[in-house]
Amino acid sequence: MFSPLTPEEIASLQGASARSDNRRPILPVPDDAPEVKFRHPEFGIPTKRWSYHNAEGQLLFYIARFDYQNVEGVPSKVYLPLTFCDLGNGRRQWRAKGIEGQRPLYRLHEILARPDAPVIVTEGEKAADAATVLFPEMIATTPPNGAQSPHRADWTPLAGRQVIIATDNDEPGTRFGDNVASLLREAGAAEILHLAPHQLADWIWRNGERLPRGADIPKGWDLADALEEGWTAEAVAEAQASHPHFFSPYPYDDEEDTAEASSGWRWPFRLTELGVEKRIEKVDKETGQTTVEWRWFCSSLEVVADTRNDDGEDWGRLLRVTDRDARSKEWAMPMSMLAGDGSAYRERLLSLGLILAPGRFAREALHEMISTARPTEKARCVSHLGWSSQAFVLPRQTITLGNDGERVLYQSDAYATDPYRVGGTLDGWQSSVAALAVGNSRLVFAISAALAGPLLKLVETESGGFHFRGGSSIGKTTALQVAGSVWGGRDFIRSWRATSNGLESIAAMHCDTVLLLDEMGQCDSREVGQSAYMLANGQGKTRAGRNGEARRALRWRTLFLSTGEISLADKMAEDGRGGRAAAGQEVRVTDIPADAGAGLGIFENLHGFPSADELARHLKAAVSEHFGHASLTFLHALVRGRDEIPGEVKNIQQQFIEAHCPPFADGQVRRVLARFGLVAAAGELAIQFGIVGWQPLEAAHAAAKCFSDWLEARGGAEPAEEREALAAVRRFIELHGSSRFEPMGELAPKDGFGNPIETRIVDRAGFRRRDKAGGTEYIVLPEVWRSEICKGFDPSLVARTLLKHGILKAGEQGKPQRNVRLPMSSKTYRCYVIASHILGDSQGEEEHD
Repeated sequence: MFSPLTPEEIASLQGASARSDNRRPILPVPDDAPEVKFRHPEFGIPTKRWSYHNAEGQLLFYIARFDYQNVEGVPSKVYLPLTFCDLGNGRRQWRAKGIEGQRPLYRLHEILARPDAPVIVTEGEKAADAATVLFPEMIATTPPNGAQSPHRADWTPLAGRQVIIATDNDEPGTRFGDNVASLLREAGAAEILHLAPHQLADWIWRNGERLPRGADIPKGWDLADALEEGWTAEAVAEAQASHPHFFSPYPYDDEEDTAEASSGWRWPFRLTELGVEKRIEKVDKETGQTTVEWRWFCSSLEVVADTRNDDGEDWGRLLRVTDRDARSKEWAMPMSMLAGDGSAYRERLLSLGLILAPGRFAREALHEMISTARPTEKARCVSHLGWSSQAFVLPRQTITLGNDGERVLYQSDAYATDPYRVGGTLDGWQSSVAALAVGNSRLVFAISAALAGPLLKLVETESGGFHFRGGSSIGKTTALQVAGSVWGGRDFIRSWRATSNGLESIAAMHCDTVLLLDEMGQCDSREVGQSAYMLANGQGKTRAGRNGEARRALRWRTLFLSTGEISLADKMAEDGRGGRAAAGQEVRVTDIPADAGAGLGIFENLHGFPSADELARHLKAAVSEHFGHASLTFLHALVRGRDEIPGEVKNIQQQFIEAHCPPFADGQVRRVLARFGLVAAAGELAIQFGIVGWQPLEAAHAAAKCFSDWLEARGGAEPAEEREALAAVRRFIELHGSSRFEPMGELAPKDGFGNPIETRIVDRAGFRRRDKAGGTEYIVLPEVWRSEICKGFDPSLVARTLLKHGILKAGEQGKPQRNVRLPMSSKTYRCYVIASHILGDSQGEEEHD
């Protein structure tokens, strides 16, 4: 079926003969040439062929791809030209033979037929075919043999044309682009632009939705990969329209050709395949002759763009480092870091993988390069994460519709580990994590709460947190890990074991997302209250700068989840100084019993697992494999619906409040209920967006269950201050009812003859007497009331609360004090009279005066 090669050809291919090659290509291929049937002795049958034609459209040769296994059994590929050859003696057959002289470009006849169309150059025919699909308004071409020998191609047909070079994502691809750009300049191309891999490779398409790759761009990625990853001509056109620098001017390698050189200024740096070099000119003192030396000082580093904020301040540089694994990483560096000795920015660049030569020359060259670069691209920088206008900024990426024309980047002089990571798949997370949360109110609530942070800004509501409180080994940390898988891996969880100052930077890193803090018990009891208030208030301390000026305080919006075996109030009381949680703190940090009440710890539905422990182990393994996708998908949906979603969130939140608000609930309960409603709204939106795979109202039911359990544990819907006031008075009476209250009246001790016996009371707080119903009421002296019983409270508030509940017997005109005649004097004193049922005794009658 296939014509075998002659023994002479085989010998020639194997280098076994020194005889001259008698294969002579016939150009163009004649019309009577047979169909290509060719088998290579080593590589076998071609798996793909691409045809090359002359200016008249006549076939000249093919470039054939051969897929084979090498001697080690590893799959390999090779590209060879196939020409129709005259073999002598009247024999003509297809052979693996190139043509002499310059070779035509792929699709040359189309290039000539459309003289006004832009031309896009790729490395290889497969990528060129993909470019034809993705850029239908352009003509896609490539030189024969791709990166191997672009200099052998004839580039003159591109004189006067606009040409875009689409480089592969590897070092050979960069060299190919540089070589082609140089050849195009020699050929007289009118404009040479660059399509960098990251413009498309940073994104993939799934089910019609553009999603961030979430990982490094694969080495060797090209436009053929873009086509396989879901890119279409329409999607490319949209990306191109939203990004003014989608195509950027191709950089010059030879400084003699640059516009700067012609204008009298020459930037003395160039990027080569080995890294960055600086031009050093040396003048011979005797001859006056100038010699030029290019001295290497660091690995690949590019100054991509100038950055500045909306006010035209905080200028910086967007730097791109390519490390030894050929991975490119960008960092927006504030120009202010160039002040001083520069050790801070060098430390950051080295951590990104930059290789810097030792010595003073390299340090100064690096400093000069960053300082004097003149990038054409500009980007807008922000110093905070989260929402910035219509965009949502994360440390490594910005989610935006791309309508404002410039990239938006996070820029900071402080280095912090990026907690927002992606692993596994969204489908894997849905099936192995989110699906098992169904029927488990604490897990559904944790996932919904993790998604509620981005809604804080949209509905202009305050920060706050929830604290899962309960005993050891009931699954509190599992709930936190499930919540953390929404945004990142298991390292997304932070510890309470930090000072309030340390938590400031952590909170700022979680602005508009969620902050997860494990084990409140590890925090210093003197710090925990201050930290909780600070996190909820969304602002750090204002500190003085080097010259005494006020430095800008860190700000954030966040919703945080916490765990611990005790409540915030109990933790604050540990320091022994009588500290207690103010009502505002408990409103901002809402205690939720971690035990769901089903005898399974945080779980209520084991989904077929034999035990709660087995389910917890599964979830911990699953969140280590699949994480980060849910939040990114949620953010993309929020950005797309930025104008409509706030109204929908408020509507869901209001419906939740109306459905679950207790009668006569005070403002504190309503504030907490609104936060539960926000969590419910986040979960219901995630259901609508197809992120979690739950049935409608699953999130709302979970939030309602958690709110009901919080309300029950709280003791009702009254204000916290009133409950605490009642508890404080009751506690004082329980502790000191007999020891510090002198008995009087019927309770006064008497001897056998009925005469009163003197009683010594140390630190007397007041008196106690029998009321008409037989109970004991307590008469408190005014100073003891203010300084001891009401310590840490407003005495007037405590009195009003006790009057409201009928525990404090009112005086004239309903006043909290009443005139009482005491044993120590014949006069009456204004005292506080506490009714007997403060300790659960029978209701007393107001018979004494």
